[in-house]
Amino acid sequence: MGTPLTTGWEPDLATGDSLLRRFVLGYADRTAELAQRVGGRVERGADAAFADLTSPFPYDNAVVLLRPPTDAGLAAVLERAAAFFPAERAWIVLSAWPLPDLCERGLGLVGHPPLMLRPDGRASAGPYPAELRIQPVTTAADLAVFGRVLVDGYPLDGEPGVIADPRLLGAALHLFVGYAGSAPVAASGAYLHNGLVEVDWVVTLPEARGRGYGRALTWRALQVAPDAPAMLLASDPGRPVYEGMGFLPLLRMTMWAREPKTG
Repeated sequence: MGTPLTTGWEPDLATGDSLLRRFVLGYADRTAELAQRVGGRVERGADAAFADLTSPFPYDNAVVLLRPPTDAGLAAVLERAAAFFPAERAWIVLSAWPLPDLCERGLGLVGHPPLMLRPDGRASAGPYPAELRIQPVTTAADLAVFGRVLVDGYPLDGEPGVIADPRLLGAALHLFVGYAGSAPVAASGAYLHNGLVEVDWVVTLPEARGRGYGRALTWRALQVAPDAPAMLLASDPGRPVYEGMGFLPLLRMTMWAREPKTG
């Protein structure tokens, strides 16, 4: 029968075997690096990576599946997650593969965000809005502004999570704030790892939307490595914007969330 073909998800397989593998492992590495920088906890096995950033924002605390799950393997991962995270912590499960209903395990379905790819960022972004100035985040003061834009733009319930922690300065993160005049109006970020630019944290304040700020901040994030492919998790409303920038829809990820236990 010849040599069996790889599945693409063996633990010892090269990271660059596929773009999807690079994204999945890079996302796991990103959450692990951030957790370690802020004094959180990490754990990694063949099936999943766990990162507790001690954040009140559930998307910061993640279980990332590292290969297609079997029923028994998924059950073991969820049991480990329940023991790994404190009861008061919210956390998510991110999977590149469809998952069964996890409601009986106390999780709620967040959705199936499109995973999108742009082969490289070298194409011209066109002119940015004339009034827009994009500032890289390099100081604790910059980071505080970045966190405020996230809170007001998404919006979040009063907390930007650990992304606004000064201990993250100097990580493989590249964060940006867009200003119209002296007022911060938008933000974006990128994590460069495994030769891949992972774009995240793209947000525009509600009163500033429709002026091209989010698009400009996304282009700026791509420029951290313009020759490298870029990937991002989009929302359905945001997908047409990214498609207009040359991003291609690859597949839909699956995301479930566990709310913190109270009382």
